[in-house]
Amino acid sequence: MADRKDAAEAAEATHIEGTTNESSALNQNALKILWTNPTILFASLFANLGSFMYGFDNTILAMALPMVPFEKQFGTSYSTSAGTSYIIPAHWQSLWNALAQVATGLGSFLVALISDSYGRRMSFFVAGIISAAGIAVLYVSAHPAVFLVGKIINGVALGMAIAAGQTYVAEVSPMKCRGILLSIYIFSLYLGSLIGSIIANSRVNIESDAGYKVMFSIGFIWAGLLVLFAWVVPESPIHWIRKEKVDKARKAFQQLYTERADIASILDEAIQTNNEEQEMRSTTREVGYIDCFRGTNWRRTRIVLYCNGVNQLLGSTFAGNGPYFLVNAGMTSKNATLVSEIGGALNCVSMLVVFYLLTQFTRRSIILWGVSLCAVMFLPMGIAGCFPSSSAALWTIGILMQAVTVLGFAPSIGPAAAVAAEIPQLRLKSKSQSIGFLFNFLFSTIWNAFVPYLFNADEANLGGKMGFIFFATAVFSFAILWYELPETKDITYSQLDHLFHNRVPARQFRSAATEIEAFSNNKA
Repeated sequence: MADRKDAAEAAEATHIEGTTNESSALNQNALKILWTNPTILFASLFANLGSFMYGFDNTILAMALPMVPFEKQFGTSYSTSAGTSYIIPAHWQSLWNALAQVATGLGSFLVALISDSYGRRMSFFVAGIISAAGIAVLYVSAHPAVFLVGKIINGVALGMAIAAGQTYVAEVSPMKCRGILLSIYIFSLYLGSLIGSIIANSRVNIESDAGYKVMFSIGFIWAGLLVLFAWVVPESPIHWIRKEKVDKARKAFQQLYTERADIASILDEAIQTNNEEQEMRSTTREVGYIDCFRGTNWRRTRIVLYCNGVNQLLGSTFAGNGPYFLVNAGMTSKNATLVSEIGGALNCVSMLVVFYLLTQFTRRSIILWGVSLCAVMFLPMGIAGCFPSSSAALWTIGILMQAVTVLGFAPSIGPAAAVAAEIPQLRLKSKSQSIGFLFNFLFSTIWNAFVPYLFNADEANLGGKMGFIFFATAVFSFAILWYELPETKDITYSQLDHLFHNRVPARQFRSAATEIEAFSNNKA
């Protein structure tokens, strides 16, 4: 019975991959496809505006925390030898970060109700309206609790925009371009963070409330773009097909592709795939979340969870609070924002490099090298943290914090997101991804809640010694991934089914897949 089930799933995977790969209209180089079909690239860039906004929002909050006017407005005073100083209580920092994560998760869940009923563009429009409302609350807030309400409202909007955006890109992207276009998600996060750093750097020395209020008000621009261009980009053709509106689907494909594309072939394949999915739902038992934890699927689910949690184990929350940490450790606000700004620019460059690396090397090797680099840099950071009065040690910590994000995060977190999407069975892919994203948000919430307590001056005050903690978690991550993470590059879904069914060790996936392909070619 199990063999017949595996065979059916392998056949399903082979058919879907075959119909996708054999389309004569898309049998071109990825860059050539994007060059000849610029609307697809534009639509994908717009769809990633949500991730851009998410990166921008997180960065300007981190940049605002050490600004004196912001600390006076939302912080508490304490006496020092130099006079009265202000600090944002750790519990408010934790609530702002943690509940914003929960709100983002809630938004990504709720958007499906709008997206499936009214389309992806309506999801963008509603997200933009809600984001504008949240930013308005942030702008007028004068109390930490009101500021928290604004963060929650905007967090819901960001979750909606992010989830709808990734769905949209996956549905409009030609097969050969999906890797590039879906990876724009991480690049947009970095770009949003960079823009936030640049804006904050120009406002950091302003001693009035306008210094930080203008930073938050910039969000109205992004929300406005989301609302405006929601009615400019074509609707997802897949949405129209699922609504049985073939003429609108054909028109959407014609808007996305140039006249040289074989629209009839592309449309026929999309309709055929949709019909087959509907037939499978009506002729087989409806799968549930529990199936993700049964048999060999439990191994796949574990890998999805590892890929969604590795960013926190590598210190992404700690790095996100970098400017505030550096100021508390003794660095001036101007220098802290400068370090963050340089790091943001290098992050964007590093993602471009990773795009190239993914075409040349295996995902497993890139991820393991990225995790290793993080561990190597966290150890000297911890050592430097043992000398808090040293200017050289302070700059070492600041540089290493940016180096971790530039040299470690891009090659580890970027490919991990791809693996998380490739690993699940086709029939469980959406449910596995839901479990993965839920874990990601919950795990991020936990880290966002207690990390400020570890480095805040009025709490544990670990400072740079935080490097020791993340050195340990990075080593732990490397050990788990070395044992559990398989290679997925150039391995078909049907081959993955066979490899998992036969319980092939993770390190042998690539060689075993080559043997399967050779056997299939000889048999043919």
